[in-house]
Amino acid sequence: MAKKFKLAEVSDLKDRSVFFDANVLIYLFWPTGRQTFETNYANAFARLLRQQNTFFVDFSVISEIINRAIQTEYSKYLLTHSLNKNKFKYKDYRKSADGQEALKDIYLIVEQQILNRFKVKGKTYTVDTLKKLLIVDDLDFVDKSIVDICRENNFVLLTNDKDFKDTNIDILSCNKHIFRA
Repeated sequence: MAKKFKLAEVSDLKDRSVFFDANVLIYLFWPTGRQTFETNYANAFARLLRQQNTFFVDFSVISEIINRAIQTEYSKYLLTHSLNKNKFKYKDYRKSADGQEALKDIYLIVEQQILNRFKVKGKTYTVDTLKKLLIVDDLDFVDKSIVDICRENNFVLLTNDKDFKDTNIDILSCNKHIFRA
């Protein structure tokens, strides 16, 4: 039976491997304005570091972080330059000097702050394994792959995404909706 752990229960996870969802990594490494989540996950991360848990991500998590971070930078750019999305498109931003500089910064953070501390655990999918993920439920397709990786490797998933609430994997979170029956 899968367990749901509150952040205060990090010590119960000594010697467990922890798979980080993109939302938590974004709270840790990019300002979101969600200070409570940022503080709570930073404290949990520090405790996990101290107790020497092993951390994992996969390609889809890294991809999601990069895509969300550059979208965030684009939104900030529009605001600071009083532009609107119809006049300055996202792809134009990515090609601009400012967009390229933002991507370099994002890549640097991913390389130095994440990839230097995390192991990458991927999975090779076959047609049959992909077909098993093609069911309609509360999870998006990438989330289903994360559940699959966590289940196969007995990872604890550190996430703030309430969509994982009904999955049969161990979860560490401060999202109160995950703990509701």
